Order: sequence, then structure tokens, then C-alpha cells
Amino acid sequence: MRVLKNLNFKEMTPIQAICIPAIRAGRDLIAQSKTGSGKTAAFVIPALEKINLIKTSPQILILCPTRELCEQVSNECLKFSKYIDDLKSVALIGGQPNPPQAAALMRGVHLMIGTPGRTLEHLRNGLIDVSNLKTLILDEADRLLEAGFAEEMKAIIEALPKDRQTLFFSATFPVGMEELSQRYQKNAERITIKEPENSNWMIQQFLYEAEKPEKLVTLNKILKKHPSNCTLIFCRTKMAVNEIGKMLSDAKISSRILHADLKQSDRDQATTMFREGRLQILVATDVAARGLDIARLQLVINFDLPPSTDTYIHRIGRTGRAGQNGVAVSIATEYEATLVAEIEAATGFKMIRQLLS
Repeated sequence: MRVLKNLNFKEMTPIQAICIPAIRAGRDLIAQSKTGSGKTAAFVIPALEKINLIKTSPQILILCPTRELCEQVSNECLKFSKYIDDLKSVALIGGQPNPPQAAALMRGVHLMIGTPGRTLEHLRNGLIDVSNLKTLILDEADRLLEAGFAEEMKAIIEALPKDRQTLFFSATFPVGMEELSQRYQKNAERITIKEPENSNWMIQQFLYEAEKPEKLVTLNKILKKHPSNCTLIFCRTKMAVNEIGKMLSDAKISSRILHADLKQSDRDQATTMFREGRLQILVATDVAARGLDIARLQLVINFDLPPSTDTYIHRIGRTGRAGQNGVAVSIATEYEATLVAEIEAATGFKMIRQLLS
């Protein structure tokens, strides 16, 4: 309560108002609401309340699909636990040195925030004692339950106590999550926060048509037509990210790139600089689509449309957060007309078509 008062939190968001009492009551949940709606606090606050500080063995495990989201959730946990003096937590993140994580686990921790691969590695090495684990939380559960994480997630979850509380949090609810809920949860309560009509969204959505050879020229024109001090550009490929990054660097625009082939230290530096306002533009693959919470982000540009409507929603949800206004601009080829229609049907909004001279 002292932290919440210091942060000037006066009232709960809808997802927090429903989830916090349900989690405190011990129920399993599938909680769905749009990005920027306060989901992280909805599970971190009641999770911290559950911890018995006398037992220095892991009691809460929060799993995240990306290193960036893991870092962000870890920071939120530190923020909300500021006055819990004896709380011990560790971030189990791939791409970062293993020994400090192992040392923290051996000393004893109450709370773990991890990516699946590194968490499973520590589990298999016998460094994680799960005997007192009370709660498993999947942040961006839709992504964690995709095929790419299936084997790691199955191995982790099957190693945990059966009588735990299991919480799924996500902005989207894809086909298949219901089946996985029945496998891993007990009588899970489904919570879906519907946005009021006309609320979303506070994001203006524009569409420019351009074929592949003209996309870089089109991007340049978009940056001039939609000026912004904080812009996130999404691409489908690392090659496109590198190409745009070079173009911006040559133009002396303060920018960085972010994709999975970069060293973790370079990824961390790029996100930190962007979050602190030292960069005007960050160019990224979808590794950054989830977990980047930048309150000042004004503009999202889809240099390439994403392959799914869910990913589009996550991408543009990086702007217009917590009631702020935002702008999302997409470049589409003529061939992608069907995908554009699917996105518009999923969001319930028609993108504003624009022409460039």
C-alpha cells in the first residue's frame, strides 16, 4: 500500500479490480485484456502478498516468452516489493551469465521470473526446489503456449506441484488455449475485459500501399509525414531491420536495432536507451512486440505487416497505453489486401487509407 501511494495509484483498472481478489482467493484464472491495461500489476501485487518470507525456497514462478518482457516484469516486481525488506527474487533470463543466477538460487529465493529455456536449464541442473511453489503465472500466455515453446513448457509445468495455482494472462485468446487450460489448470475462471465501444482505441490507424521495392522510400516519407520523437518500427525479418537501421544511421537519426541475433548486452542497451528517451527510433523484429512498455511511445510503424492479427494487436498496443493517444502506420502490398481485411475485422476499425506524393 505504501508503494501504491507513492506511485499515486488511486484506483484499479478493470482487469486489476477483478483479478486481484480472485488471485488472493486462490482461484486459477485465464485473464484477457488489451495491452496497456495494467495486467502486470494485476498479478504481481497479489503474488507478492502470497509469499511467506520465512521460507527461502521458490514460491512464485512467472514465465515470460521474451527476455525483454522478463526484464520488465522483474522490474515491476522490484518496484512493488520496495518495502518488503527480506524478499529475494531472481530473473532467470537466457543470454545473461548463468553463474549469478545459479548462485542466487542456491542462496534461496522467494520469487522467480524467467524465460522457459533458462528456467528449464536450472530445473534440470537441480538448482530449483519446487516443493513450496504455490503459484505459476504465464505472462503473454498465448505466446508461451505456442508450438515453439511446447516442449519446454510441458517439461517445466509437469515438474511443478499439482496443487499449485495457475494463472494465464494475455491480450488475445487463440484457439487451443482452452484445451491447454484444461490440461494445466483447475476449473479456471475466464475473465475478459471488453473495451467500451469507440474506446480503442485511442490509436489512429493509417495504411499506405507500397510494393516491396518502394517500401524504404515509402518509410522515409511516412517518417516525415508523421513526425515523432519516439517511434518503434516493426519488420518481419532481421535483414529488413538491419537495412532500415543502416538507412537511419546514414541519415544521422538517433536509432538502434533490436533482433534475436544481437548479443543480449546490445539488446538490453537498445531497450534501455529507447525507454530513457535517448533514441528517436527503435527498429525491431517481433522480439520487441511484447514487453516493451514505453509510456511516451507516440508512433508504431509496421514496415511489414505481421503474419497474424494477434501480432498486429500486440504491435500497435505498444502505443496508446494507459489511456494515452497513439498512432499506428502500416505499409501493405497489394497482395496483402486479404490480411488487411482480416486485421480490420479483428480490431473492429478500418485503417485510414493514405497516399504519398
